[in-house]
Amino acid sequence: MHIRRSALAVVIAAAVTVALSACGSTSSSTSATGSDPASAAVSAPKVTGASFNLGAICSCSGVQAASLAGLKEVSTVWADSVNAAGGINGHPVKMTAMDDGGNPATALQDVKQLVQTDHIQALVGDGSLADGSFASYIASSRVPVIGGIAASVPFMTNPDFFEIGANAVVQSVGLGALAKSAGKHTLGVLYCSESPLCAQLVPILKGGAQLSGLGFASTTISVAAPSYAAPCLAMKGKGVDALFVADNSATVQRVVDACAQQGYRPAILEESGTTALTWLHDPNLNGALLTASNPGYTDSSNPGVASFLAALKKYDPSLLGSSSFGYDTIYPWVAGELFAAAAKAGNLTPSSTPAEVKQALYKSTGTTLGGLSAPLPITAGEPVFSPCYYGLAIKDGAYSDLNTGKPLCLTAAQAAALEASLKKS
Repeated sequence: MHIRRSALAVVIAAAVTVALSACGSTSSSTSATGSDPASAAVSAPKVTGASFNLGAICSCSGVQAASLAGLKEVSTVWADSVNAAGGINGHPVKMTAMDDGGNPATALQDVKQLVQTDHIQALVGDGSLADGSFASYIASSRVPVIGGIAASVPFMTNPDFFEIGANAVVQSVGLGALAKSAGKHTLGVLYCSESPLCAQLVPILKGGAQLSGLGFASTTISVAAPSYAAPCLAMKGKGVDALFVADNSATVQRVVDACAQQGYRPAILEESGTTALTWLHDPNLNGALLTASNPGYTDSSNPGVASFLAALKKYDPSLLGSSSFGYDTIYPWVAGELFAAAAKAGNLTPSSTPAEVKQALYKSTGTTLGGLSAPLPITAGEPVFSPCYYGLAIKDGAYSDLNTGKPLCLTAAQAAALEASLKKS
């Protein structure tokens, strides 16, 4: 595989730009010990004494509230669930969750409060679209950041940020493999014309297509276009039988529906973070193939996911039926489970330092968190790079796991080449 370093660098820059474009100026916090009346139902801890002191941050309000609104509640639910089960190593967990509204200045302010005032041992759950604004600060404080959104740039480049699954680049490369396994021959990409940064996904996807022996074609689209008939027919004319639309979830759906109206029905491929609940009920998206960093968030046959769903049902059942219950919702839970695994591996206590938390994380290398991730390679001084992603499909109004819910992985050679490119970028 050959992926140009310059392309990867701009993909990373694109993620930063998207993150910093989010707006909002307010900040709010929620503690799992629970004085915030707007938070989810909170149960009294079953354990007493000194607590692990943890923080979380998200862009749960602002322009991406539709998909991220539930992250703050999930952080609290995880802590409630842990405390009800006896805590970690016999100690309760105190979770302080902050909402930066997607505002970079607010994000930095929130993280400084968590580090300097709340004295957190770790930031467990980074759902901020503006984490680039505090990455250098929190790294200088030596406080580890555990778990975040797959497209988050610091998790790809900063060894103090501990990823919980495959990053967005690995998922993009995985799309080619899914197309090949579906018997397709040519991958096509329709990407937004509003920003030149959308175009930087094209070399990544082209590299993934070439890895799988697929042909490749691409062209631009505009979110303001009154019709997508022309680009659909252009892709059809080029023999594209697997289509990736690089745009927001609403535009993806409009494009797919427009193509169907033209009698053009290629296999649809997307990353899970782009999905919307409306996709599940669109017949033109039935059969769409998705890559994800972690198992399907509604797959109750997975023990780790089942525990997540049971906790939501007990502590915040309204979230299960809300429009913000999507793929991103499980990330704070997986992050919490990685902290718990590290705490047990390193025999951590409430007096453990952030440096000791990091050492415990290194001892957790290879963990699958009870089925919530592929084995995580955690090495001192290196960003966590998981070469394995999960494949899913939309089938009859629900998500269906491919490969019986097991991860799909790049070959060793492919993974090494991609990881090296990311490090250099």
